[in-house]
Formats: sequence, structure tokens, C-alpha cells
Amino acid sequence: MFVQTKTFKEAEFMYLEAFSIGYALPRQDFDASVHSVFQSAANLRLTKGGKLLTLVGADEADLPQGIRLNTPTGFSFAGLCVGESQTCRDGLLRLESLSLTIDLRQARTWKCDLPSLNAELANPAVESAWRSAWQALNKRQLHSGAEIVADDFFRSHETLRAGVPRKAWESMQGLVRGTQQYDLTVASPLVRALIGLGSGLTPSGDDLLAGYLSGLWCAVRGQYDREKFISDLGMRVVGLSRGTNDISRTYLYHAARGQVSSRLSTLSEAICNGANVDSLLDIAETAMQVGHTSGMDAVTGLLVGLTVWNNSGFYKK
Repeated sequence: MFVQTKTFKEAEFMYLEAFSIGYALPRQDFDASVHSVFQSAANLRLTKGGKLLTLVGADEADLPQGIRLNTPTGFSFAGLCVGESQTCRDGLLRLESLSLTIDLRQARTWKCDLPSLNAELANPAVESAWRSAWQALNKRQLHSGAEIVADDFFRSHETLRAGVPRKAWESMQGLVRGTQQYDLTVASPLVRALIGLGSGLTPSGDDLLAGYLSGLWCAVRGQYDREKFISDLGMRVVGLSRGTNDISRTYLYHAARGQVSSRLSTLSEAICNGANVDSLLDIAETAMQVGHTSGMDAVTGLLVGLTVWNNSGFYKK
């Protein structure tokens, strides 16, 4: 609900309800300070524990660490001041510099369940869905001139295109081999190489890793060796994530636990359930649109991760 006495820009007081709250956020009173501010999102650092929570507008994804608000058209977080203290009492979060009160009391909890998806690419419908998403991803990456193109991760050294970021290619190739062998001694140095790799608010290497972990969680299929490996791998990712920035580290922390944004989770579900092409492509496009290349990089990692324990690894096209 949004209450105003004037036009949006002239409003002296705002009151917004939250649609959702990520599973990782406290439901009790808390104190925080503003960590970073963007047009459609803002990050607060919890005083107790130091973890980030992310405020997002109505059109953004649900997040494990997020609070998604019922924002009106034209709303911006830009008026928040970095370092400013914020308080949440009795389910009401007050952002003083925006003259905004956020009501958390009726918000649903966002939490996904990737292991329940039981990805099985031997199922023709699932394979078809995976292939449709893969083709759409590569088409979008090539059209946008993205540095990372998913098809490159299937290429041999001899057939690799010129200009491909070699460190990312070598690291993903080796990480897949280590995962297939359930060998953390092989996988860990490659995780280290990917974390913080590339530019941007969330570097491409981090986005690849977050998506890759998502794909592995989808393919656990109740098998102990898989669940044990990905849990151990996730612990290594969290431990090594000090090599990247606070925001990216937050996404890796949750991906290591099988918790991702609603956009990536919805795409995972569509693929694993063998959704029809039209529906799948709409869902994939939404996931790929995040950031400049972050969405495409995360979807790349997801699709590669889904193949690792199916057949011989990188799926035969």
C-alpha cells in the first residue's frame, strides 16, 4: 500500500508494505546502516552480525537477503545516505532520509528449494528445455557483445574463439572436472581463481559461480555423495569469498546454501519441469536481463552446473 497526500515527488511522508522478506533476514527488531544505494535497490548492513540486507522495488526479484517493496512508479532509493543508521521496531522499518516507513508485518517469506527439482537431463522434456535456454542464452550473449559466451565452455583449446577470457574458461573447465570427480583439492583452486574475476558490481566470475552452485543443487537427486560435495564446495566458496566485494559475497554466501533470487530459481524450475518453449523463453529472458551481464553469467553457470552429473559433464549438443 502506498499513501500520499500530494504527487509522489512532493510527498512528505511515505508508507510502503513489503511483498516479501528473504529467509535469511531477522523477523525481530534490528538496527542497520546504509551500505550502498542504487536507483532500484539499496543495501543495509545489519549492526548485529554485519550481513547485508537488500531493499528492492516491486519489479525486482525476491532475494534470500531481500525485502521487496510495493513501490509506486517513479520510486527511487537514491535519497538514502550511505552510513546513515536505520531501525526496525515491531515490524516497521524506518528510513529517515526518505521519510519512509516500511511495513514488514504481512510480508511472506521468500525461500527456494533447488534440491527438490531433481534435474534429470535424460528426460527428453528436460533436455529440450535446457537446450532452448542454452540457445537463447548464447544468442543474447553474442548479440550484446558479452565477453563471456556460454558456448565457449564447451570448446576445446584448439577450437576456442579469439578474445575469450582464458582464465574464466580454464577455471570453469577444471571446476567441472573436479566436481565430476568429487575432488575438492582440484575444485578449490579454481573457485579461488573465479572469485572476484572480472569487472562490475558483481564480477563475472562470481556470477558464474553462483549460477553453477545453483545448477549443482538442482542435480543433487537425493544422492549423498553429491550433497556432501556441494556442501563442502559451498563452504570453500564462502571461505574464499573474502576475495570479492560485500555485495557479491552476499550472493555467493546464499548460493552456497542453495538459495538464489526468484528469477534464477524460477528458471531452474522451468527447466527441471520441462516447461514449454514459449514459457521457458520468457522466464529465461527475465533471468538474463539482470544487470549488464550478471544475469547472463549466472544463467551460464546454472546451465553448465545442470549438466555436470548428467552423462559425461558438458552436455553433448
